[in-house]
Amino acid sequence: MKNLTTTLSLAIVFLAVIAASFSFVSDVPVKDVLIAQYETIKGKGQEPIGSDHKAEATPTPQANSFSVGKILGEEQGNINPTKAMVHRGKMYLLKQVDNRIGQLAPFKDRIEKIATLNESDRKSLVSELIAELDMFEVLKAEISRSATKADVKNVADKVKAEWIKSRRSVDRANALVLVSKENQLVSDADAASLGIQKRIDALKVAGKDTKSYEELLAAYNKKIASAKQDVASANEKFSAAASSATDDEKQKLIKGHDLLLSSSQENIREAYKLLKEGAQEDFSRRFK
Repeated sequence: MKNLTTTLSLAIVFLAVIAASFSFVSDVPVKDVLIAQYETIKGKGQEPIGSDHKAEATPTPQANSFSVGKILGEEQGNINPTKAMVHRGKMYLLKQVDNRIGQLAPFKDRIEKIATLNESDRKSLVSELIAELDMFEVLKAEISRSATKADVKNVADKVKAEWIKSRRSVDRANALVLVSKENQLVSDADAASLGIQKRIDALKVAGKDTKSYEELLAAYNKKIASAKQDVASANEKFSAAASSATDDEKQKLIKGHDLLLSSSQENIREAYKLLKEGAQEDFSRRFK
């Protein structure tokens, strides 16, 4: 029993090391796994190493997700602690890789269907995401081949690096999608401006007073021009963020990018509000 307790404690330490190097990608609580292991040890009538409590009478075994015999591959009178640690580390990494693939695949599908993206950006992003998915499949095979603790640690570092790379791909895709949608809004606003100008021209031909319409168009175009400038500046900050020297500088540029896009949206909303108010005034004049 003492040997079993020691074996389990060593396994916990090994898993904690793997989890610490990879915890930022996990949505599987490591704490729950360790608690399950703790309960298993207690279920065998022993306190974990480092506990200040004395062993109590052996309790009735409780069902949990941790099976000593299964995880350790225990045979009668034969326990291989190194094999157990490697197995647990491999299962943990495979779970994280499967989770990441499960996130990237539908994201890639959504990018393929976004109409506001230009064809060049769409192809570039989809190709980038497919390459990420392929790499995670390669890493799954490497995880499965791992036979030692050193193998598991080595592939864990590769998974971590690839996860960071894929996160940057997703961030880039999201930023381009936001900009593309904002560009579409600006394009629609330009079309509305042309519609107003045609209305003014038609009224002039008919000998009507167009002063109120011209004032409305001038105010509207001013808001749209501000929105265009915000989008252009946001693009500049996004490009600068991609080559920033430090993380702090990158985060500052990204924050500025987001604020500029928000400003652009606000200018477009205000521009359309002007149109709405102008249409209401025009309706009132016509039907007094």
